[in-house]
Amino acid sequence: MKKYYLSGFQILEFEELDSTNTKAAELLKGGLEDRSVVLTFRQTKGKGQVGNSWESEAGKNISITVVFRPERLQAVQQFAVSMVIALGCRDFIRKYVQGCCVKWPNDVYVGEQKMVGILIEHTIAGAFIRTSLCGIGININQRQFYSDAPNPVSLFQLLGKELDIREALKELLECIGKRYERIREDTELRRDYLEALYRKCGDYVWEDASGKFVASFKGIDEYGRLVLKDSEGKERVYGFKEVKFC
Repeated sequence: MKKYYLSGFQILEFEELDSTNTKAAELLKGGLEDRSVVLTFRQTKGKGQVGNSWESEAGKNISITVVFRPERLQAVQQFAVSMVIALGCRDFIRKYVQGCCVKWPNDVYVGEQKMVGILIEHTIAGAFIRTSLCGIGININQRQFYSDAPNPVSLFQLLGKELDIREALKELLECIGKRYERIREDTELRRDYLEALYRKCGDYVWEDASGKFVASFKGIDEYGRLVLKDSEGKERVYGFKEVKFC
């Protein structure tokens, strides 16, 4: 393991890991400072949302877990961490391409294709967040994808050239760090998050446990839940994985 500092973060770099989130959780038992990053350029079993895997070719992409230990941030405010990470990643992607947006709750898309996957795991102590493990996978220089993921895309595929992966990491952490410094500015975070949302305008087909329906985006509530208005004018509120786009 190599330890060094980059863009205001403590970096713990490993030659190879099954999962940066798993390693970060293990290291937390011995104590990790706020703004620590577990990094590898060879992740063999990356974790996606709800048990899904994350495909990442060795040496081609960014695979990290950012560890936050926010001071006295209430557990009910945990969606602020999601907004910080999603917006920080989007800020980074926008340095290179336009048309990027946040697909609720926190994936980053360019057009209709997914470039960034995010998995956040919190530990709670009483009424406050103790730690947040923010796993981030960004497709940087990968040329082809072989998994059954429906719509991946990399910066290489859009730009036609490879980026310096370490310089890209430096820029990413700068973007995330700037957002994290503003984590208590809820009005600002929510404004930017709502502006960045995927399919925030118009009627779309959605699907929940009861089946498909047509609805438009209405907002995000204080807990980060998605608020929709269906074709009958009824308001519907959903937590993560309770509804999906069709």
